Amino acid sequence: MPLGVKIKIVFVVIFALLLIAGSFKMHFVLGLMVAMVLLIYAEMRNQNWNFFGPAISNVKDRALNAVAITFDDGPSEWTRDILLTLKNENIKATFFILGANIDRHPEIARQIVNEGHTIGCHGYSHTKYHLKGLKFIREDLDQAFDAFSRAGLPAPSLIRFPHGVKNIFAVKEAMRRNLKICSWGLGVWDSKMPGEDVIAERAKALKPGEILLLHDGKGADLQPDRSQTAAALPKIIRDYKNRGYGFVTLS
Repeated sequence: MPLGVKIKIVFVVIFALLLIAGSFKMHFVLGLMVAMVLLIYAEMRNQNWNFFGPAISNVKDRALNAVAITFDDGPSEWTRDILLTLKNENIKATFFILGANIDRHPEIARQIVNEGHTIGCHGYSHTKYHLKGLKFIREDLDQAFDAFSRAGLPAPSLIRFPHGVKNIFAVKEAMRRNLKICSWGLGVWDSKMPGEDVIAERAKALKPGEILLLHDGKGADLQPDRSQTAAALPKIIRDYKNRGYGFVTLS
């Protein structure tokens, strides 16, 4: 997000919150403090604001009509079906894989890499970072990196925080590890399993230069059901190809 846009958002949000505080006859200084706290919390919860540090939020600079398909929470048994579709369609995607699931399915994690896709870190336990301290975040990422190493995977250079939420500790720890933070442009809530046709229809809203979020796992669940995402993926890709989209990864 450009610095100018960030500054505008800060001023607009603070001004709006101060107006609300004024309507409740709140002292100006107290109102300003409340506004700042709420703004910081909004930053932690909004994966596209990125005031704490830079993030990859689109692929507009990669190519004309480029889009990126990404998957969170895997690997799982459903990752194999997704990989088969991507192979048949000759498309590369980005997988943000979970340390706990790498330990369960190291062979599938290696298959992702061997088939030319990009992998990124999604933490180990899928715990939300925004209310966690540096010690927890550092230990969770240490576990994740150990899982990458145990499976014989290359060390990740990308990270997407679990649920997309973060705090200043998470961002600075990612930067310390030279990890590029990644967000997304369109989430279709396939994790809620609304039906494959609904998922495919929602995915049509993706615009050139945006990043699509899908899921090939369900957090650290042992047996996630991602049948709907796997079934919707060919329809999504077919629609994107018909619209002339090209496909890139986030690496």
